Amino acid sequence: MKFFYGADKLVVKPLFNEGNPSNDYGLGFYLTENKELARLWASKFDHDGYLIEYDVDVSKLKILQLATIEDKDILTWLSILISHRFSKEEREENKSNINWLEEHYPFSLGDYDVIVGYRADDSYFDYSRDFVKNDLSLEILKDAMKIGKLGTQFVLMSEKAFRCIKYVKSEVVPKSDNYKNFRIATKTEYLRLKKEDDINNTYLRDIMRKEK
Repeated sequence: MKFFYGADKLVVKPLFNEGNPSNDYGLGFYLTENKELARLWASKFDHDGYLIEYDVDVSKLKILQLATIEDKDILTWLSILISHRFSKEEREENKSNINWLEEHYPFSLGDYDVIVGYRADDSYFDYSRDFVKNDLSLEILKDAMKIGKLGTQFVLMSEKAFRCIKYVKSEVVPKSDNYKNFRIATKTEYLRLKKEDDINNTYLRDIMRKEK
């Protein structure tokens, strides 16, 4: 399968067990099938970036699919996101809700070679944080996930997965304000959606109460 990566430097051979452990799913190599999204990410640095194309043989890889609108998958995605991206202070502030999510939607990423899930850039992370704080309903969270058409990300997690990726080609992407403008547009759309939220919608507190 063909995938793309937007970066500040040319990466010909991604290395297993390197990267940022605070990314959505921890250490891994994060790719997208959307070429233009990768180009957008490559334009956000204070210098020219790179749009890189890879080929990944997925035929023998075990894949965890979380990019659905099923409540269970969204709540599992949130549970994973919390473990990697929420700060110590945020975890303490929302301790009871987070403990409940992690208890009821456990996960084991070590069982998989690849994760396919929502792309939690800073905007999506705001949405998930608001949901955990009971400031956003599940219905509006699902709509918010579609903002900007960020879609899903394909994350190589295991050493086996890293052996299946091959560099194809790359191109230079000039520095621009495209990403900054994109962030402004997605923030505006989120605030509009949030105003449409309804107290009768389903909040995390309602899901917790129902499970009890």
